[in-house]
Amino acid sequence: MAEAHESESRAGEEGSAERRLATVYAEALLDVADQRGQADDIGQELETVVRDVLAQSPEIERTLASPVVRRGIKEKLIADAFKGKVSDLLFNFLHVLNAKDRLALLRHVAAAYRDLLDQQEKRLRVRVRSAVALSEQQTEHLRQVIAQATGLEPVVSARVDPDLLGGMIVQIGDQVFDSSVRTRIETIRNQLLARSSYEIQTGRDRFSSPA
Repeated sequence: MAEAHESESRAGEEGSAERRLATVYAEALLDVADQRGQADDIGQELETVVRDVLAQSPEIERTLASPVVRRGIKEKLIADAFKGKVSDLLFNFLHVLNAKDRLALLRHVAAAYRDLLDQQEKRLRVRVRSAVALSEQQTEHLRQVIAQATGLEPVVSARVDPDLLGGMIVQIGDQVFDSSVRTRIETIRNQLLARSSYEIQTGRDRFSSPA
């Protein structure tokens, strides 16, 4: 158990170190993109690279991230996969990551860049799961409520979750606001179980007490 805990701790530290390093690269990229008036465009390109290339072609991501694959091979892969499909700035940035043996950070860089750009533009990412699709009116109402409460511009990403019996789950950063029917049922169930346990224990105490 101790070894497993130490292994998890090391993995967590390594993950944190990777995210910090990725943030350094993302800050440098955002700085140049700002100077060129391409901040939003680069953010969209990074999201597209992660969604349409890395996620759809795991073999490309494995090759780019592998420490045993030579830089020359990765350089050719970058040219084949991205030349003419992304801006010169992002294309050159990928080569910089390759030269520093940091292509494994690409996903982290994309996430860090998005967070930095959101902070800069005073945007707030909001993820919503609901039992049925939200109407435009419901989405706009939710957006207005969050905007008034935070003073930021919410970017709402909604999806239907068939496992929910009703209501919605709203996630803002690390905060989760759960108004799903399933959660209400679980809460009631837990309260009933707690009450039943209390009544059973009280009954035992009553019968076991000396007359």
